[in-house]
Amino acid sequence: MQFKRADRHEAITYTSRKQAAFNRKLAREQQAMPLFADQIAQEQHSWDEEKRLRDQRNRRSVQRMRDLYARQWRKVRKDYYALPPTLQAQCKAQWHAFWGPKTPGNLAYFVDQLNGALAARIAAGEAQTQRIRQKILAQAQAQTSFE
Repeated sequence: MQFKRADRHEAITYTSRKQAAFNRKLAREQQAMPLFADQIAQEQHSWDEEKRLRDQRNRRSVQRMRDLYARQWRKVRKDYYALPPTLQAQCKAQWHAFWGPKTPGNLAYFVDQLNGALAARIAAGEAQTQRIRQKILAQAQAQTSFE
């Protein structure tokens, strides 16, 4: 199965400009409430602590996105292998002829076309739209005046 590899993210690079911006932020927070500047300064953390927190958030964010991407691939592969062999061959031929990015969302589109899930989702969406329209029309008819 062809696929687009997920990009590896580099670690955050810290520059003197980022440090200066962080220091300005600390000063701005203290100047916003001059009477409490000392208390605010005590609650603020250092540049080293800020770098540690940013690195930690970055690692968690990257891992969360990698997990999401893997989950999407696992689901679409499960749906693909649930297809009968003839439809698998048809899907594989469409996938290999496809010039777009080889992402799980694009493969899911081909699989959903063949297994009928796309048509079922479209029908469910149209039914929901119809229910909403009927509800709005019923409310509009019940409303007789603006008095």
